[in-house]
Amino acid sequence: MTKPELLLIAADGHTRALLLAELQEAGYNVVALPSLEVALAALATSRVNPALVLLDTQGDPRADPRGIGQLLNFLEDDIPLVLVVGAYDAYALAPLRSRVAAWLPRPLRIADILTTVRRLLKKNHEDTKTRSF
Repeated sequence: MTKPELLLIAADGHTRALLLAELQEAGYNVVALPSLEVALAALATSRVNPALVLLDTQGDPRADPRGIGQLLNFLEDDIPLVLVVGAYDAYALAPLRSRVAAWLPRPLRIADILTTVRRLLKKNHEDTKTRSF
């Protein structure tokens, strides 16, 4: 069984490369993009069709409440958004916390990210099976 496509958005190249490698090692098909702006354009033109979006807000000027709100509007209700949030962003992004599937604080722990992705995709798969009956 092919694992679903994930959209990884991370402005920091080292973080993006690390998360991309870890997610691919776990067997996921990953599209990694360098900014929320690029991701919004890719979603608007249907160049990506993710089952889950992982957004690291650190260093991305568009990863503010307005930009993330636009991302949430692009995503269908059944596409979970996972935010990786640093201490400085946490206060500004707090109003969005109830709208995202998972909120992971920095510093990054790869095990937490992989566990969260696995849990949310499994939940989504189970919810989809339930709705189709």
